[in-house]
Amino acid sequence: MTEQLTISGGTSSTTLIPVPSNAPSVVNTLIQSYLNALQSSVSGGSIGIQNYNINTGQNYTTSGSSSGTFLEVTNTDSAGNVSNSATTGSFSVPVNTVGLVVQAPGTFSVTGSASTTTAIFGANSNVNYSVNNGQGTIVASGGANNINATGVNSNVSVASAGNDTVTFNGTSGADTVAAAGNATTAVFVGGSNNATVVASDSAQAHVVFLQNSGGNLNFVNQSGAAQTVYSGSYTLPGGGTAFAPNSITVDGGTGGGFYVGGRAGNNSLTGGAGVVTLQGGGTGDVLVANASTGSANQLFGGTGLETLIGSSTSGSNVFQLGLLNVGIGDVTASGVASTDGSGTQSFILGNTNGETLTGSSAAGAFNIYSVVGDSTTGGGNFTITDFNPSNSALFLENSALNGAGDASIQAIGSNLAGSAQVLLSDGTTITFNGI
Repeated sequence: MTEQLTISGGTSSTTLIPVPSNAPSVVNTLIQSYLNALQSSVSGGSIGIQNYNINTGQNYTTSGSSSGTFLEVTNTDSAGNVSNSATTGSFSVPVNTVGLVVQAPGTFSVTGSASTTTAIFGANSNVNYSVNNGQGTIVASGGANNINATGVNSNVSVASAGNDTVTFNGTSGADTVAAAGNATTAVFVGGSNNATVVASDSAQAHVVFLQNSGGNLNFVNQSGAAQTVYSGSYTLPGGGTAFAPNSITVDGGTGGGFYVGGRAGNNSLTGGAGVVTLQGGGTGDVLVANASTGSANQLFGGTGLETLIGSSTSGSNVFQLGLLNVGIGDVTASGVASTDGSGTQSFILGNTNGETLTGSSAAGAFNIYSVVGDSTTGGGNFTITDFNPSNSALFLENSALNGAGDASIQAIGSNLAGSAQVLLSDGTTITFNGI
């Protein structure tokens, strides 16, 4: 629902100009409190006001102290007349502008100022906004806005309530996006600054790391909708692949979603009540699924030593280890995959180097181990710690999981610890502890 904020402008500081906002009511209340305080400063003469009518190019200004100016970009002229037609235009925010409100309907290109602590874009305004070395808050209260923050020390906080695209491309600093209401927000993280993204209400956020970005991400899903975080690969000119070397912390919340860790490893990807797809990126990753209802959680091991867990609150889980992954390619798994889930627990195994697997003994659980044998896998080794014929089964399958694989059982024996071992024709060794 669209609510109306108000700012003073036009022919005097008492003329009220409506600013439509699609942000949640609690956010609008905070914005209006800020605007009221700013307008009190204007009335008290501590800051000046500039009402710029972008339709006519006219300005209404009042002088204030040297502490700054409040700039309004409106559809109201110096005589108080309002033009409701949408327009286009571009302008640069003057230095020493402490507050900015774009209220006029239309599409605008705005070059911001590092001095601006708060910028507000109305729901009828589509703003392409760029700021270098920004330190303030940007409220995109609706519309379709494109926000680009760069600089050596970028510390920008964006509140998104519309169909917005936010790009962080600073070389240092910490930037934040809060997507709320029914926002659909795309966030691109570049440079080496760190980012925090929070989705709430029914908002949907899609986060992608740009090529060679080195910053890290903290993502929290407080929305009822599924979210996406992708730290992927990029094809270089002349061939070859480049990866975004970063680490990600994710709380999947009730909405769940699809989350891909960075190739720097040490990713912490944790699902909540919502079903998740979690994909590791490198050594040190911890992937945890908790959802118990809906379709199965999907956990994909990346490259290196990782830990994949289906918790005791989870239902069905699928663990894919040592196979082709989105944005990474073929990987070799060498870590731990363990589950206490209550449903079907599927382990799909390709290139492994010392992977340790523990199935679930929960009531109603059944563990399926699918060993993929084809031209891209084989020769690995893994251990199953608790294989029990009453709740577990092992299959030798092809990569499509729809038929027998190339490998067959060549020998069955035991190791020095007394555990059973199975040697496959492709060189794969399977150890069954306690058997």
